[in-house]
Amino acid sequence: MAKKLRQVDTNRARRDQIQLSYQGHTVTRDASDAAPSKLFSKVDTSLFRKPSYELYLNLMDNFNRQTGVIEPRVSQTEEKSEVGKFLDYVLETNPMKELYNWFKVKGHPIATSPQIFRFWIGQLWFSHYSRALGRPDTSGFEHVFIGEAKNGEISGMHNWIRFYALENNRTENFDYKGFTVKRFNIMAALKFTWDGLLKRAGSILIGTSPEFDMALYTMCFLSRRGRETCDVELDGCPLQITSFEIMQQNKVYIGSIYPTAGRITDQCRAQNR
Repeated sequence: MAKKLRQVDTNRARRDQIQLSYQGHTVTRDASDAAPSKLFSKVDTSLFRKPSYELYLNLMDNFNRQTGVIEPRVSQTEEKSEVGKFLDYVLETNPMKELYNWFKVKGHPIATSPQIFRFWIGQLWFSHYSRALGRPDTSGFEHVFIGEAKNGEISGMHNWIRFYALENNRTENFDYKGFTVKRFNIMAALKFTWDGLLKRAGSILIGTSPEFDMALYTMCFLSRRGRETCDVELDGCPLQITSFEIMQQNKVYIGSIYPTAGRITDQCRAQNR
């Protein structure tokens, strides 16, 4: 199914639209900077005029980075409008339609109708819950797609578009410091600081569309979460998707979802040279 989602991800970046500069290898316990330059040395910015990218970028200023601070950062009306527009578009894209049909064939209760599917995608990703101090200060989307600050470190932030946006906004004081794992232009685990706070190893898929990430991560969260990883393959490269739930008031929320590289294979090398 992950391969099928990859095939229909027509909004993903072509290989020539992104150039990476991985620079030095690092380890999580090392505080030094192994990368004097940015990770993304070139990105075709026409990608960000695709509707799902544009709608995702519009959401980026809606969140308070610090846990314990009630969401949203903007008015509830603005947040509801922007989330609604994002969902309206994303749910009509090929990856999310494939995901809906896959769940429907399996008889999963999330896909009894398009309306039910939309409700549950909204609930899983965008409903606010508490990560600190009992306040509605977070959501699955904020953690995975935006990033948070908790206990003096960066938590979450597993999306390449967000990484690029932060890296190219001087006011964010964002500094890429090297990779711990890399898989060509497919996936990487990266170390960085964001406004003085460290992320020791944040993993991202590279060049994927927002709807692909959301479809893949939703599939894995609803199929294999907790200790059971969701083992997939992208362009010949084995990956594991790890996801965790948070239960509050008898509701299930996305706690975190992120990719991890599997072993490097000859097929992975051959397809991604």
